[in-house]
Order: sequence, then structure tokens, then C-alpha cells
Amino acid sequence: MSNTGRDDTSLDLLNSPYLTGAPAQKTDRVSLIPAAAGAHLSRPLGSQLNSVTPVTERTIPAPSAVQEPSLEASPAPEAARTSPDTEMRAFWSIVKTLRDRASDRYADELAGREGISEDERQSMGWKHIDSVIDEIDRENMQTGGQAAAWSSQERQALRQALRDDMFGLGRFQALLDEPEVENVHINGCDRVWVELAGGRMEPRPPVADSDEQLMADLQYLASHAGEESRSFSAASPDLDMDLRGAVRLAATAPPISKRPTAVFRVHRFVNVTLDQMVETGVISPLACDFLTACVKAQKTIVISGFGGDGKTTLMRALAEKIGPLEQIVTIEKERELHLDRLDSRLVPPIELQARPGSGERAADGSTIGEYTLTMAMEKALRLNSARILVGEVRGSEIGAMISAMQTGAGTYCTVHAYSGEEAVRRLVGLGMNEFSETYMARQLGYHIDVVVQMRKVPQPDGSVKRKIISISEVLPGDTDKGISVADLFRMGPGDENAVPVAPPVDNRLRNDLERTGFDLLRLAGGAR
Repeated sequence: MSNTGRDDTSLDLLNSPYLTGAPAQKTDRVSLIPAAAGAHLSRPLGSQLNSVTPVTERTIPAPSAVQEPSLEASPAPEAARTSPDTEMRAFWSIVKTLRDRASDRYADELAGREGISEDERQSMGWKHIDSVIDEIDRENMQTGGQAAAWSSQERQALRQALRDDMFGLGRFQALLDEPEVENVHINGCDRVWVELAGGRMEPRPPVADSDEQLMADLQYLASHAGEESRSFSAASPDLDMDLRGAVRLAATAPPISKRPTAVFRVHRFVNVTLDQMVETGVISPLACDFLTACVKAQKTIVISGFGGDGKTTLMRALAEKIGPLEQIVTIEKERELHLDRLDSRLVPPIELQARPGSGERAADGSTIGEYTLTMAMEKALRLNSARILVGEVRGSEIGAMISAMQTGAGTYCTVHAYSGEEAVRRLVGLGMNEFSETYMARQLGYHIDVVVQMRKVPQPDGSVKRKIISISEVLPGDTDKGISVADLFRMGPGDENAVPVAPPVDNRLRNDLERTGFDLLRLAGGAR
């Protein structure tokens, strides 16, 4: 048994009459699940899918009457075992056959029916899943007798896998449903690692029986699991997309990578508050009060860090502090913020997402169907939004960011950088394809108010904790650089959180914070 809670035993499905057409051998048949599919057994049926599936509004909930079978089983005789790869192919071959039957019947029943409720759709889906499993199981027994019947373990695994394949992310869903998994790293079908909440990396079984099958599965997600179909192939080998839930997919294919690669990022905290981040030790109470005052004062905030440091989570927490009646517009390349899930919002946010075009380019360089970040920003300004939040700034987004900052309504963005000063330098560099360095520095120096630096901080036990390690003010510079960065909070050796080191220098920032009721003496005195 592995330390992940999975059943590492095997399923002798190759001897099933469903595959072979021959009577089952009563003495040799062992009704166990293959290791590669065992994750389906380690979770209650349908227990986690609602939190991470890309189609949450269409998820089929497990009927309350379903009883979880025991996971205990006797080990299979060595002679009765087959290779894990062969067993996995057999298992997913059965799932595919079941899925094809269930999907066809589900689609047929839905055809021509209008006004059907979501509850009815969900019940209908479960009905067809259970129906095809019962049907194939009867066919097994007609050929091989009672010994050929699927065990309760096998039925549960098939039921969960079928549900994942029809309404979730297929073979990837079980990995994403592991409660501590934050990222799934795949480099070819057989090199699979998960990153857990504490920063630990663990290997997992193959997610496909070949790289070709992995490509096919990723292509299916690209064309079916998002808000719109995306291309993913040798001709379009670079894919980034939101899977209509709390999962983001980044993938590459040959020839730009040696093997098909994919990273699934699970955003588990889509409804989080700054107060909760205080409770978990991400930020101190004083720093929380300071950032809350910045939000109320409509200050522009840049959140800096690397992948997995918690930047997007912090932006959601900051957005939760925005007045519930203020109109928010988000601008992203791939939807990650999901501010519509914030309990505090009375006026729902407007979520704008860039989309790639296709076909030949027009005279202006655009392609048919293309919706750029610049277009999104123009629309956001016409929508009279009180707040504009730009997702991760990696390139052309900087133009949209500057336009948003110039509105003076309090704009947020995230950027990959190691420090507050480096974050500002990176933003300057990103804009130099369109603007001069001097222009970028002066614009950012004038319009950015605060940079918040996040980092995963190693702990004595080998784990990591996400922390806000500094909060800095940004000032127009007197030199040719046109910009300067000064720490207001900083986490030093031995500190649990960033502590105040100096009050703001910029009079505009000081006045706006005091207008919200924030006492600057709390920073001047070095209070913790």
C-alpha cells in the first residue's frame, strides 16, 4: 500500500468475458482495480469533483443512496497478474465503451427537450451511467456466470471513471481530486508528479498508455472542456486555457517540447478573504489593515511572486474588500480570478477574456475572431467600471495595465518577479516593445502605489508556507530611472510576517490612507 491512500493492487480485466468472450476462470479471477486507476477508489464517489471539475454547473452529484464499498482485497496471485500498462489499457478500454453507450443515450434523451432543469440533467446522466454498467455486467454474467460479475469495487471504480470521462477531466480528474494537490506536472504519459500544498512533490502512475494517447486526451480537453474550443496539435503546440472551473491548463506538444507536457493548476481557494489569510499566517493583522485601507483608497496594487506563491489568491482577497456595489471588470488571457464566486459581491463582476483568432491576418495584423487585451481594456473603460483588475502581466498586457492605471480607480495586477524592485523593473521592460524606457518608468512611477511581494518560505520541517514578505511604495524618481521603490513592510530573519519599517513618503498615498481612517502612526512606531 502506498502512502497516498491508494489501492496498489491489480485488476484482471483481461480475463473478463467482456474483453475475451471466453468464460471466466473461477480459480484465477481476482476482482481488484489496477494501480493506475486506483485513485478512483480512494475517494468517495463524487466527493471532490464539484470543487475542481471544469463543468461544475453540469456536474452529476452522486445519489445519496450509494454506499461506499470496502477497499480491502486480497492480493492477486502473481501468475494472475498482468503488467500495469496492459491492465490500465484494459480498464480504460472498458470505460471508453461504457462512455460511448452512456453518452449516446444521454444525448438522445436530451435532443429536442427544452427547458429541462439542471437537476433533471444530472439525474439523467447518472441514470445512463448506471444503466450501461448494469447492462455490460449482465452480458459478462451471461457469458461467464456469476464469477464473471464485477465486484462492488470494480463497479465503483468504473462508475467514478465513467463520470470523470463524461463530465470531468477524464484520467486527470482523480489526480486533481486529491485534496492536497495544487499542481499536476506531466512530462510524457509516464512521468507524472503532483505538487502538494506543503510544497512536497510526489510521483504518480502514468496518465495514459502512450504519448499519443496523452495527446489525444489533451486535445479532447482543449476542444471540449473550456468555454470555447482551442486547437492543440503539432501545428498549434502551445496551449493555455481555463477549464471552466478552478483548474488552469498549460500544455505544449512536439515539436516545441520533446514530449507532450502539461501542468494543471488547481485553484482551491476561490472565495478567500484577507482575514482568513491572517488566520493562516500569510499576512499580519497590521499589514492586513494597511492593504484594506489601500483598497478603500482606490490605490493601484501590483502583486509580485513566482508560480504557486499565492498571487491570484491574494488578488481575490483584495477584491473581496472592494465595495459590494462597485462594478469590477477583470481582464485576463485565461480566466483564473473567478470573482463571481465571491460571497461579498452584490454587483456581479464583468469578466473579459482574450481569445486567439484563426485564419488569415487582416491589414491591422489581427485574425478572424481574435479578441485582444487592448480590445478588452477599451470595452472595460466604456463599461464605466469602478475597478479594473488585470490578470498576470507577461507581455502585451502591460499596455492594458497602464491604460487601467490611468483611470485612477484602483487597479490590480500580478507579475512574476523576486522582489518589489524587480517587479517594477520587469514591468518597465515588458512595455519597452511599445514605449520608451523613460515613458514606462515615469508612467509606472506615477500610477503604481504599492507592490506586494509574495514568496513560499521554507519551514524547519521541510514544508513551505506562503507569506507576504514585503509591501513597498512606488515613487516617481528624480533620476533618469524615473522610478524608485521603498519598503513599508519587510520580513527579516526570525520574523513570522513582514513588519513595518517605515511610513509612506508619498503625500498622496499618506493623505488617501488617512482619509480611509488608517492611522499612519501604526507604521511610524514600528508596531507589529
